[in-house]
Amino acid sequence: MPASHSQGRFLFWALAMVNVSLRAYIWHQKSVEEQIAREFWTLNHSTYHGYRDYVSKCKEHGFPEQQVLQVQRRPSSAGGPSVAASEYSVSSMASLTSQVPTAYSFAGMQHILEDNEVRVTVLKFGHLSSDLLAYGAQDGVVRVVGLGQTCTVHHVLKQHQRAISDLDWSLDNTFLLSAGLEGSVTMWMAATGQLLRIFLTTSPACCAKFHLVNQNLIIAGTESGVLQVFNCSTGKLALTQALTGSSNVSGLSCSAMAVSNNLLYVADNRGCIHTLRCDIKNGMLQSLVLLTRTPAPSGKLSETASLVYSPYSSTARGQALLMSSLDGSVSLFKLADAAAGRLELVSNCEVPRAARKIRATFCPKVHITEPEYIVMGGEDTSVYIYDISKPSQGPLVVNQLQGHMAPVVDVSWSYNEALLASCDCDGAVIVWKREQSH
Repeated sequence: MPASHSQGRFLFWALAMVNVSLRAYIWHQKSVEEQIAREFWTLNHSTYHGYRDYVSKCKEHGFPEQQVLQVQRRPSSAGGPSVAASEYSVSSMASLTSQVPTAYSFAGMQHILEDNEVRVTVLKFGHLSSDLLAYGAQDGVVRVVGLGQTCTVHHVLKQHQRAISDLDWSLDNTFLLSAGLEGSVTMWMAATGQLLRIFLTTSPACCAKFHLVNQNLIIAGTESGVLQVFNCSTGKLALTQALTGSSNVSGLSCSAMAVSNNLLYVADNRGCIHTLRCDIKNGMLQSLVLLTRTPAPSGKLSETASLVYSPYSSTARGQALLMSSLDGSVSLFKLADAAAGRLELVSNCEVPRAARKIRATFCPKVHITEPEYIVMGGEDTSVYIYDISKPSQGPLVVNQLQGHMAPVVDVSWSYNEALLASCDCDGAVIVWKREQSH
């Protein structure tokens, strides 16, 4: 009887181990997107990873209080592309994180646009303007809208055959630049929607920017790791340069790009930032000189989702770059030596990982000494404002906006910093309004 009992226990243990091993094997055969889809938590659409991290932090730091803006969507009877804010109810929900800074309190939503049936991939407010917004979608269509008392779609721009990967406005908002994964960068007249130029790239165009000093130059980064500089006036290719890595690195792609006055920052698909100097003489770009390569933080080789330049960061105490990666890492670099293009890592935090590129950007500053706040979307359909000034404590959620019904992939602040736009994988664009006192 004892021997039989012992054999039964051993058999039970063996079957349990086989079951665990089999489940682990099947789980790791799934793609990252399938894993994330399966791990979606059923409570308020929070992911498994987010819920686990949240519980862990609550156990460590306790349960402080926060007011979270929660928006419950109602079907619109109008049937139009834009839904007024009154079509949505805004309620306050108790959350278990820190108190929301008053500077980042939101009154609700100014506009909701739902005229896309496919994923919106990128959006951007115009320069020196708070009522001009452009956004591109998975089907290659770019829309330019005006945001006043009512939302008006000015232009629907159709030229690209694949998804829009990047958008950029000229400094005076005269021109709009769109990059498409079919391998082209297109320049539009923003006021009329007229197609001005089509610049063909060597491979899918992953990012594109106007040069800040000479707006007649366009810099495009491609999937094959080639930088191409075009002349807007002539439409001709002015310069080509390939990204290079160490001797054992190949297959680099340009994932994201940021520009300052004379420096160009290009992040590749391995999380490395290439800093290049733009040598301009008599208004013409003579060369792109590689100054430094800043490796990925902690040696993680994860594709870059976004790269944003800021002329001042309180945490970096000077010029800074904010980089978000596909593995969930958010890194803040300071420009330690402008002449040499040397970057130093200031902060590296981990947010819940994503199955797609989710862009992050700096939040506007109310005071020069306040902590470093950033805003980005999430797989759990929320928009998050994080405090990343204390990397040892991880990113602290200071506000959470809920209203989307699909993963949020991009965000953008208006010029007057009163509006925040966000877009999701269901094709919805929401324009959030900050409290009027700020």
